Parts: sequence; structure tokens; C-alpha cells
Amino acid sequence: MTVTLQLLRETNSAAFGEAAEAWGLLAKALDDKLDEFVSDAADLPSVWPSGTQADERAAALRAEIAGTYQPCHRISQALRTHADTIYQLKGMLEAIVAECAGNGLNVDLLSATAWAAPGSVTDTAQAARIPGLIQGYNVQLQDLAARATRLDKETKAVLKACLPGAGAPGAGPDFGTCTPLDATDGKTPAEVRQWWDSLSRAQQDQLIRDFPGRIGWMDGIPAEDRDEANRTALANQKRNVLDQLASHQGDPAELREQLERINKVEDALSKLGDRGFLLGVDTEAHAGHGKVIIAAGNPDTARHTGVWVPGLSTTLYGSMDDNIDRIVRMNDTADKLTLGRGGDVSTVYWLGYDAPDLDNASVLMNSRSEAGRDPYLNFVTGLRATHEGDAGHLVAMGHSYGSTVVGEAAKTGGLPVDDIVVAGSPGMHVDNASQLGDAGHVWAGASSTDPVADAKFAEPWDKVLVPGMAPGIWAVETAADSTHGDAPTSDGFGGNNWVADTGGHTSYWEPDSQSLKNQARVLAGVYDEVTLNSGTAPGNLR
Repeated sequence: MTVTLQLLRETNSAAFGEAAEAWGLLAKALDDKLDEFVSDAADLPSVWPSGTQADERAAALRAEIAGTYQPCHRISQALRTHADTIYQLKGMLEAIVAECAGNGLNVDLLSATAWAAPGSVTDTAQAARIPGLIQGYNVQLQDLAARATRLDKETKAVLKACLPGAGAPGAGPDFGTCTPLDATDGKTPAEVRQWWDSLSRAQQDQLIRDFPGRIGWMDGIPAEDRDEANRTALANQKRNVLDQLASHQGDPAELREQLERINKVEDALSKLGDRGFLLGVDTEAHAGHGKVIIAAGNPDTARHTGVWVPGLSTTLYGSMDDNIDRIVRMNDTADKLTLGRGGDVSTVYWLGYDAPDLDNASVLMNSRSEAGRDPYLNFVTGLRATHEGDAGHLVAMGHSYGSTVVGEAAKTGGLPVDDIVVAGSPGMHVDNASQLGDAGHVWAGASSTDPVADAKFAEPWDKVLVPGMAPGIWAVETAADSTHGDAPTSDGFGGNNWVADTGGHTSYWEPDSQSLKNQARVLAGVYDEVTLNSGTAPGNLR
């Protein structure tokens, strides 16, 4: 495989760090077990003086354990170096790309070259300096690509040398065999659940310790186990970042930013307390925007679960507090409407995709929602597979551009939910509610002053400003309509149009508002209490 700057940019250095941690733990465990084995076998000649074969076998086992430790240790060191270097190279790459953009230059990450963006050269003086800038940046980019290629070859060489038959003395067990996790490749969430249940508790615990990041993101693993794995992965990552800061390795500014994102996740979990579940976390994904899945309440035991997708401008760090507040308010409001017991509602904050940015036209395009479709489908399907007891009431929920992710997943016909609830949707990539499933269980609401959901409040080329957003963000609702389709609150779309009494685009979760209560009523299955502008509510669940 050719190592390009595009590949470098997309590489998750934390995954290599996690693998290094796992190999290091394995090496330590082997070293510890060798000491135990030597101690336990010390008296073998005394208790069985005629058992020469047993003594020979014990000596062979000692040599095998001892010979296995060194390859594992070397693999751990190589992967740690690889992770740290990738992290540093990615930081350097982002800095060069940012500098190029500031000078009106574009960068081709596949060829490692820079060139002047059309229309960026506006005067003679600038034109005179552009060739020198391009030459300088090309040297830097190509040097970066060469370093990434060299690192890849060096790491491969170390790993290959540690495999049996490659000259590593006493290589021990076959390092070329697959890990137990490879048994899950290509499996559906239901099949992953079957595989997980086939393991002993000790085996499950070992996988959580050794591969916390992979287990934490695996759809079909129960919520409690995913939570433990993700918290372990987050703690490991935090320890690695702190160690790098203490030893003055890497870019301190980037490391501090990474630490801030880790702390943000920890703060959110602390805020939720015992009812918080960390079902996925990647603080480095999408150039630092991050990915995170946090539940308020256990979705495996809840009778009612809503999986809520946020929209425009959402990042792990920048929007965490508001979005946790939103799922908590929906949870608390819905829980008051359920019968029999409290605490039987789970609301999931699902930021498993790269939400559109404020500084480009991504919000007017489908690519981000199309990329989020399969991860959302798999996650929701995984909740069906891991739910305990009778099938629970499962609701897909989305706000703004997040509703387009829900729409992409629902129109496949494979989204296993009972209801769909969206707020402030620009469109869901279909023409009619029936294309999303049972139209009677499709619920959409929009404020009368929400420009994202209604074109009449945004004339062509009007500036649409959302409270809290920086000025200068231009959105053309007519263009969004042509891309995302009519808003689900439009006349003729079908489904149920619930009353939103809040103003603007971001206030659908105001305490005691009809906007909040109507979303919670659908989540709790109390359909006859939903106040509607149009549509017909189905019979209640309870």
C-alpha cells in the first residue's frame, strides 16, 4: 500500500497506541507468569525424581515463555513509536495545510503538492512570491510523505522480525495467528452478540482489557461492557497524553487540546453519574472534531430508548454540554410519562458521524449524512440485539442536519425503530413520510421562525444566523431544499406534524415547552398526548 498524506491524515494514531498498550500488557503478563512458573516448578525434581520427561517439558515451557516475552515487548515498543510519530506527523501536516490555506494555496494530499487556488492571486507582488511559496511547501509536504513512508517500512520490519521463523530467537507462539476479535469480522450485530455470549466472563474481561477501543465501538456488545471498555480506552489515552506531556514528547499544544477533549467526555460522564454509559469515544476522529456516543440510562434494560443525532456544527468538545442537557431533559420528561416505574427511559447522544462545518457548504450536501447512515444503522441494530427481555420501544431522533442521517438510515428499510422524531429538519432525502416507514409513526416539528425547516423565512441568499453561531455563515435554504428534499413539516409530506412553541432553530428542548414535551411524549409512547398541527396519532403503546 502506498503511504500518502491523505492516508496519514486519516490514520488514527490512538489505535496504534492502544495496540501498543495491549502488547505491553501481554509482555508484562508473560514476564509475571514466568516468575510464577519458575517458582511453582522448582520442586518438581524433588517430588518426582524419576520424571525426567516432566522436568524436560518444564524446562521447555520456561524457555518458551521467556522467548515469547521479548517479541511481545519489541512489538509494543514499535507500535508505541509508530503511534507517537504518526501523531506528530499529523500535527505537522495540519499546520502546513493551514499555512497554505492562509496563503491562498490548495494542497493535494495524494501527490503531496501545493498550488495556487483559482482567483487567489490578486496583485503583482503576490504573484511574484507565489512560486517560492509553492516550492517551499512542496519540499515540506514531500519530506513529510517520505517520513511517513519510512516509518511504515520500519514498523513493518520490526513486526515481521518478531514473527516465528523470521530469525527471532525463541519466538514462541505463532504471532501470525488472528486475535479472537477477528472472529467478528463481517458479522452482524446479532452475530456479534452470539459470539460475545459464547465467551466466558474471564475471556470477555480479557478482551476488554486488551482491546478496549475495539470492544467499545463494537455493535452487538452489551452496553455495560461497552461502557467499561470505552472508559478503559479513555483512561489509557489520557495516561498516554499525560506521559507525553511530562516527557516533553510531541506537540504540547496539540496534546493539551487532546487532553481537553478527554476531560470534556469525563465531565459529561461525571454529570450523568450512575446513569451515564459511554458507548463509543474517539477524540481524534474527523481532524479533532471527535466521535462520541453517550447514553443517559441503560438502553439494554430501558423500555423506551431514543437515539438522538445532532446537526450542524456539532463537535465532541464544542457542543457536549448543551447536547447532554438535551438528552437529559428528554429523558426526564419522558420518564415522568411512563407507567410502572421510574428510570425506564434511555436517551442516547449519538455523534457517530462528522457533522457539517460552519465554514463550508457541507451542510448543503448529502455526503456527511450518507457517511453517517451505516454507522447509525449498525448502532441501532446493535441495540435491538443487546436488549434484555421483551423488545423495547426504540425511537430514532434527529435535529437539523442530524435528521438527514436518520432519513438516510430509514429509507433503506433496515432501520429497526418503532418511531422517528425530528426537529428543525431541512429535509430527510425522501418525498413522503411513507418512504421512511410507517407514516403514522413519523413525527416532525419545526418552530414557525426556524429558517432551516421553512424556506419562507429565508429568501434566497439571506443570511441565516443561529443564536450562538459566529456571524458570516451563509446558508441558502432553497439550495438545501433541492439537496435534502422538502422539510418533513411541509404540506403534503405526510406523517405527524407536532406543535413547536419555541422560537428559532436551537430551542426545541426548553424546559416545560410543548416542543420538548411532544418529543418526550412520542419517546414514551403516549401518542394521544402529542399536540399536532396535522396528522393522526396512532394508539398508545401502554
